[in-house]
Amino acid sequence: MLIKKQITLIILIFSLVFASANITIYNQNKALINEYRKANLTYGIQTLVVPNIPNTIDPSSINLFSNEINFISKELLNNPITTKSILDALIGKNIELVKYNKDGNISFSTIGKLISNMNQPVFEIDGKIVVNPPYEYRFEKIPKNISDYPLLNCKIKSLSKNNDYFLSYIATGLNWHAEYNIYLISNKLCTIDGWYTIYNDINLNFSHATISLVSGDINFNKKNNRTIASQKMMRTASTSPYSNENTMPHVGVEDEYAIFHIPEKIHLKKNSELRYKFLENNSIDFNKIYHITHSLNHYKYSKNNYTEKVPVFVRLELLAENIGDFQIPSGSYKVYNKQNENLTYIGTDIYGISQKKDKIKLEIGKTQDIVCTFNLQGHEINRNSGEFELNVIFQNYKNEAAQIIWTENFSDGRWDIIKSNHDYKWADAFQTEFIINLDANSKKEILITARIQKK
Repeated sequence: MLIKKQITLIILIFSLVFASANITIYNQNKALINEYRKANLTYGIQTLVVPNIPNTIDPSSINLFSNEINFISKELLNNPITTKSILDALIGKNIELVKYNKDGNISFSTIGKLISNMNQPVFEIDGKIVVNPPYEYRFEKIPKNISDYPLLNCKIKSLSKNNDYFLSYIATGLNWHAEYNIYLISNKLCTIDGWYTIYNDINLNFSHATISLVSGDINFNKKNNRTIASQKMMRTASTSPYSNENTMPHVGVEDEYAIFHIPEKIHLKKNSELRYKFLENNSIDFNKIYHITHSLNHYKYSKNNYTEKVPVFVRLELLAENIGDFQIPSGSYKVYNKQNENLTYIGTDIYGISQKKDKIKLEIGKTQDIVCTFNLQGHEINRNSGEFELNVIFQNYKNEAAQIIWTENFSDGRWDIIKSNHDYKWADAFQTEFIINLDANSKKEILITARIQKK
């Protein structure tokens, strides 16, 4: 009987050491965290308390594994350090009650036994019952099971004294984002570097962590917290072709996802952000596209002539496969003109995931060196028919040639262009496209006539 009592004795043990962490961060403000921890145990059934759990943990995602420990039950306890939580833990105990003077020194001290703390603290002081006495409290220490971080309380059966175990969970507050710098070094060539920025908004440090970054949209539906990283073995592909430095990540692939494995151990400080370079390419072709979009929809019942200046926008286009032979993560792109070591900032755009033959299209602003003026003349539009004449003047003030893509939107698929002094093509029934080539410091005039007949 004595042996049985000893085996079933519940021993409170804190697992204070974890040797390493393997963290997979998704660019959805979530991370799968795998921790390798150690515990000093006795044989048999006991309680294992696992501290330092993030406040942002998803309790349903907690997994525990060990060859030497049988986990019978697990309970997440979240009891942060507050005056109430400390008082609740000390009911029936003596507590020092003090008053402070203006200098912050103790001017009065007494001992009271805490009887209750339901709505207000109730003490027994000098044989009298006092409700919510006008004192401050002084505590010798923080009671057990009270922490600013949740605790995992587990009933276990241990097969040995010194055990290793693995703790896995999903938490919010860890995120990453890709940032790119594009430097235009000529009219057709640029260099690019890419950086991943890791954000730790959890109020915990992760020391010597192995970090992997997943590029892709993972389903984190609470009914199914499994992730690609936890279900399948990640297949390692070629390393980044841009540098042999140790800081460059290894790029893995898993179906439609790209996974960046950072080769060195990282210390993620709480409430911090950290940047590492993951690609560098010194010679990439790009196209600079000038484009405008115009629509006559809001003038369809008007008979007045009008003149309108339409801004010319600038777009850079790059092939994803020229940047890297892997899935290029979504991120922000900053574009600069580079002459020697001098940089001129041009603009910023955000673009999604791309790969292989995908064109990365970056809208970086407007140009002031190309002016486009629309003149609507001689138009007659009603509910059943219509016709208009459009005169468009393009003026290039640059000392170099430029090409402009002009898209004209129509409100109805029955519009037809019956006359034009410039080639065009119909993108669909509602949209035509003109490609205008302008010499340096030149002007070009386009005349079109369009007609619609509804009956």
